[in-house]
Amino acid sequence: MPSKTTPQPVSSSRPTSIEKAIDILFCFDPAHPELRLTDISQRVGLHKSTAHRLLSILRKKGLIIADPVRQLYSLGPGVVELAWMSLQQQDLNALCRPYLEQLRRATNETVSLYTRMGDKRVCVEEFESGQDVKYSQSVGLTAPLHVGAPGKALLAFLPDDELEALLQELPFTAITPNTVTDPEQFKTELAATRARGYAVSSGERSPGAAAVAAPLRDRHGRPIAAIGVLGPSQRLTRGVLRDVGKHVMRVAQEISSALGYRQETA
Repeated sequence: MPSKTTPQPVSSSRPTSIEKAIDILFCFDPAHPELRLTDISQRVGLHKSTAHRLLSILRKKGLIIADPVRQLYSLGPGVVELAWMSLQQQDLNALCRPYLEQLRRATNETVSLYTRMGDKRVCVEEFESGQDVKYSQSVGLTAPLHVGAPGKALLAFLPDDELEALLQELPFTAITPNTVTDPEQFKTELAATRARGYAVSSGERSPGAAAVAAPLRDRHGRPIAAIGVLGPSQRLTRGVLRDVGKHVMRVAQEISSALGYRQETA
């Protein structure tokens, strides 16, 4: 039976429409991969009209498919796609961990793995610096793509048409006085990132912090993630950033090779 509790105290314990839709997805199991409308309504405790309405929404999103002849519902390709992305992310984290640990030992600074989520970047793995003075960000933290080296690394190597479409969506709002808010200046920095192979930033998200980042590419040459080194700008000076950037780029190339990327396929 679906849970009747809600995360916040409210006057009614009735589940929301989102919770009801999720309950419908979870009412399928290996023993019951296909269900009729009546079965679904009984399993989740919904009126048939409500269950039918939610099933229609889930069908539009590809999460449910229906056999009109047998009048049976089953999980759709959208569920498989979400599961594949989750497994891919777990595999990527597992693949990158030894490389990230190696990079953290070599630099003694915080090392992170990032992926793109719409017009934001999200930290999905991190190994903190062992130094007393350090910068770090918790796993799951998001930031706009136009802020900092990781976002530049994720954007700079995208196909031109996709990049242009994404740039139209970026807010270019300032988080610190050093945040790049001019689209043309940002494009110039992306061009410089492509030319050198890694991105740099200083104080764009956190005052006093500097970072370098390089993209990870799949076998088609598409940037699917980025790795970065983050630390205090008093340690990561311009010259140090250049040396660390080359190191980050080499490690990113090694990971990309493990993902099946070959330079000639780009």
